[in-house]
Amino acid sequence: MTKPTISPAAISLTGLAVEYCKYLEGCAEEEPRDLCCQMLRYLPRIYMTAFDLKPYGDSTEGADNGAIIDELDEEQYDSVRTAVAGVLGEFDTYLDTLVDDMRYSDTPVAVSLAEQLADIYQTAYDLAQSMREAPTEAVPEVLADFKYRFDNYLSQTICSAMRAADFIYHSELK
Repeated sequence: MTKPTISPAAISLTGLAVEYCKYLEGCAEEEPRDLCCQMLRYLPRIYMTAFDLKPYGDSTEGADNGAIIDELDEEQYDSVRTAVAGVLGEFDTYLDTLVDDMRYSDTPVAVSLAEQLADIYQTAYDLAQSMREAPTEAVPEVLADFKYRFDNYLSQTICSAMRAADFIYHSELK
């Protein structure tokens, strides 16, 4: 009988999640451009790794199976969101035309980049904690749950946040 192993992609994704979380937890003294520079390094890597994730053999589908335990509490989430908003200052809020609410509105819909980055933080934190605590044989279930979350909302959040971070990063050069 062979012992189940954890795929390199799962290890990479978990490592990225931990790095991303540690960075945001300590970002309070950063400049907006430096924060955005780091997001432009982390977010595409998280996106690509999650996009390519195959939790069950060749399947690209995830499952909302509850394997990822919601570990992050509201206080920690708010702490990260507040720190990021403080760094971004006037750059925190931007107009996003792809937000679902925009379809039904005659006025532009404002989005908070700090809230988006905190939402990604929450999913990354919960993934890292669940991977740390899960027995090896439960890892495919955790990855399937993460893939489901990625496909259903996290991918759009990452893309939107990357676009805003890219705009801020390049506008700070001018």
